[in-house]
Amino acid sequence: MDRTAHALTVADVATLEGLHLAVEHAGSRMDATVTAPHAAEIGLPGQWLQGGEIVMTSGAVLGADPEPWANYVSALAAHGAVGLILGTGPQAPLREIPGFLVDLAREHDLPLLSAPAFTPFTKITRTVIAKQVAAERVALQDSFALQVRLTRIVARGGTVDALLQEWQRSTGESAGVFDRVGRLLGKNTGLHASSAEATGDHVRADPPALGHTRRVSVDGSSLALIVSPFAGETTVRGYIARSDSGLAMADLAVPTLLSLLALEFERRWFLDEPERRRRAQHVARLLSTEDDARARAFLRGLNINAPTLWGVVVEAKSQTHAEVLLDDLAVVLGSPLLRVSERLVEGLATQDPKRLLQEYGLDTPVGIGTALPPGNAARTLRQARAALETSRRIGSLVGFVDGSAHDFLLHVADSQYLTAFADAVLAPIDALPNGDVLLTTLHTWLIENRSIEACAVRLGVHRHTIRNRVLRLTQVTGRSLDSVDTQTELWLALKARGFRD
Repeated sequence: MDRTAHALTVADVATLEGLHLAVEHAGSRMDATVTAPHAAEIGLPGQWLQGGEIVMTSGAVLGADPEPWANYVSALAAHGAVGLILGTGPQAPLREIPGFLVDLAREHDLPLLSAPAFTPFTKITRTVIAKQVAAERVALQDSFALQVRLTRIVARGGTVDALLQEWQRSTGESAGVFDRVGRLLGKNTGLHASSAEATGDHVRADPPALGHTRRVSVDGSSLALIVSPFAGETTVRGYIARSDSGLAMADLAVPTLLSLLALEFERRWFLDEPERRRRAQHVARLLSTEDDARARAFLRGLNINAPTLWGVVVEAKSQTHAEVLLDDLAVVLGSPLLRVSERLVEGLATQDPKRLLQEYGLDTPVGIGTALPPGNAARTLRQARAALETSRRIGSLVGFVDGSAHDFLLHVADSQYLTAFADAVLAPIDALPNGDVLLTTLHTWLIENRSIEACAVRLGVHRHTIRNRVLRLTQVTGRSLDSVDTQTELWLALKARGFRD
C-alpha cells in the first residue's frame, strides 16, 4: 500500500500532538472511529448524540457525586459515544479523575481520557476536526489515484485477476469476483481457494439483493459480499467478495471497482457473441430435424448423449436480464442448447429442468415442455411456449401436461377462480332437489361418450331413466348438450368440482 490513511480513532485522539491527553481507562474500544468531538455540559446528553462522538465535559453540572455520573456515563454508552474526555485541573470542578469514574468507564467499556487545564475543549475540537479533514483529504487523493490505476488496467485489456491484484496492493484487501451462479471468475492472492469456494456456495444459496452488502464468515475471516450492478441498469451482473481493511480510500474507490467489473462483464458478453450464435444455430438445426436418429447423431457430434429433451422458455424482465439469464441457464441446466430473442430465453434441457430452475430461484414466467426424444425437440419447445402463457397469468413455473389438456388447465388455474367457475356453470343443477343425482348422471354420460345405454349400465338404471335425466339437464341449463362448447364447459366444471373418471 502507498499510504494507510484511515478514519480517526479514539487511540489517535489520545495521541494528538499538543493536546497532552492522558488515557485513564482504555478498555477494548480504543480503535473505535470518532465521527465528531462534542462538548456536553448537561446531565443527560444522550438525545444530542448520533453515535461515534467523543464527548468532552468538565463535570460542572455533575459535581463529585457518583450517582449523576453513573447516569451520565450510562447515557453516553447507550447512545453510541465512543469515548469521554474529562477536563481536570486547579480551576476545574474536578482536580483529577475520581476513582468511581474509572470504575464506571470500565463497567460500560467506555474509553476515558483526561485533559489538563491548559488544554481547552475548543483546542481539542479544532485539532480533531483538522486531523479528520487531513485524513479525508489523503483518503480522497489515494482513492483517486487508485481509481486511475484500476481504470488503466481495464483500458489496457487487463484481466479480472490483474484488477483485483492491484486492489490488494493498494488496500491490503483480499478479493474475489463471482458470477450470478457463484462461479469464481477471478481473485487476488489474498483470497484462499477454500475461502473462494465457500463464498461461491453462499452466493448460490442466498445471493444478496441489488444494492445490498452482506457480511459472511468464511474460514474465520469476514468477507463483505457486494452486489455489482450492470452499467446502471437494474439487473445484477455479479458479486465481489472483499475483506474489510477499514481504509476510507478503499470505501471511496469501491463504486469505481464495481463499475469496472460491470464493464468487464459487458466486454466478455460481446467477446462471447460468436459462441452464442453457434449455440442458437445448434438449437435451430435440432428443431428442424424430425428424424430421431439424425437428431441423436447431431447431439453426439456436440458431445451430448441425451435420450430425451425438455423444452424450456423463460421470459426475462428486460433484454439485459435475458442476456444474463442466457449465461446463467447454460450453467444451471448444463446445456448449451439455448438462445435468446428480445426478452425470451428458450432452448432444450438435457435433464429434468423443473427442480434446477426452482433451486435457481427465478421470479419470472417459465414454461417447461414434456420429456421427448430428440427428434421431437420442436414439439417439446412448443409445449413450453404454451405453458409460458399460463405461467404469465398465474405467476409461477408451469410444466406442460401432455395428453390431458383438461388436467393441465385445472392444474395451472387459480383454485378460487375454478371454484367460482364451477359454481356458476353448475348452479342451475345444484338448485334442483335431485341435483347430486343429475350431476353424477351428467358426468357418467360424458365419460361414456354420451351413450345412453352405456351410462345406464354403469349406473345400474333403465335407459329411459337416463334419457329423461339428460332431457331434464337440457331444460335446466337451457343449452343443447350436443354442442361441443357446452360439453367442454360442463366437463371442466365437473372436473373443477372434483369429479374424476
